[in-house]
Amino acid sequence: MTRLYDDYAYHVWASMRVLEHLEKLPAGTLTQEVQLGFSSLAEVLGHLAAAEEIWLARLKGEPSPSLTPRPFQTVEQARLTFDGIFMAMRQYLDMNPDSETVLTYRNLAGKEFQCTIADIVQHVLYHGAYHRGNISTILRSLGHRGVGTDYFLFKTQ
Repeated sequence: MTRLYDDYAYHVWASMRVLEHLEKLPAGTLTQEVQLGFSSLAEVLGHLAAAEEIWLARLKGEPSPSLTPRPFQTVEQARLTFDGIFMAMRQYLDMNPDSETVLTYRNLAGKEFQCTIADIVQHVLYHGAYHRGNISTILRSLGHRGVGTDYFLFKTQ
C-alpha cells in the first residue's frame, strides 16, 4: 500500500496547492461564470467534492450520497470540505492496508460492480487530475495563471 499512500499524498498536495492558489485570486473569481463545461471554478470544486464523497462512501460500504455539486461560495468552504474528505480517506486507508481487497458497490444507477480498494483510489486520483486540468483551463480563460501540480514537482519539493 506504500505506493498507493504516496500517490494519494500527491493527490492531496496537488488539490491543496490549487486551493491555496485560488485563495490568492481576486474576490469573485471562484464564482465568476464561464462557458467551459463547468459554469465556474466553484462548480468544478463542488463536483470534485461530491465525487470524492461518493467514492469514500463506496469504500466504506455505505450508501452513495448524490452527485449534486457542493455549492461553494468561498475557497475556505471548499478547503474545509476537502480537509474532511482527505482526512477520512487517509483514515480509511490506514484501517484497510490491503489495497487488493475486492469490494462490491452500486453506482448511482443501482448497478453492482466489484473492484479493489486500489482501483477506487486510483480512479479518485485520475478524476482529480482531470478536473485540476479543467481548473487550469478556466483560470487561463479568466486571465489568471494556473499553478504547477506535476508529480515531479511534488516529489522534488
